[in-house]
Amino acid sequence: MEASYVQAKNQRTVKTYAWILIAISVLLLLRSIFTLQSVSAIIMIKDLTRKFNPPMDINYTPYFIEHAIELLLCMVVFVAATFVLKFENLWRNVLVYGLTVSIIFLLISPLVDYYNLAPWGIEPMTSIDKRIMNITKTSMLIWSYTWSIIFSAFFTVVIIKLSKKEVRSLFA
Repeated sequence: MEASYVQAKNQRTVKTYAWILIAISVLLLLRSIFTLQSVSAIIMIKDLTRKFNPPMDINYTPYFIEHAIELLLCMVVFVAATFVLKFENLWRNVLVYGLTVSIIFLLISPLVDYYNLAPWGIEPMTSIDKRIMNITKTSMLIWSYTWSIIFSAFFTVVIIKLSKKEVRSLFA
């Protein structure tokens, strides 16, 4: 009686975590798709306005690569979480590894944004402009790391839960 109760409780917990991961990954997939479309539109506009010599020259490649990786990780988590609902062990492993890589990505991504958020062609830049730019970059870094820590903590809880022996026994 006790074993079946624990097993049912673990199944509900796994399904709950899987559904939460599916919802998060769908929302992040949509955000990544819109961001990639925005970056590609900006690149296209940049090419169209090249003859007008705009005062800004920003390298959008890091943003494009970062959001492409985010899109790929979201797809991996979405597919793996979907198959975890069917209690397939291979997909449990894929989900654990995908979440681990996602945590690493979440810790590196704000730094990429921080060091690439600079309008490198704007001249002249006054000291007030530089100070405002530094404050903006710092606050964006703080908010990015806040969200990264929240998601990383949740992903860590899911990884720990999926790695427990009694939960692994559900996946045959």
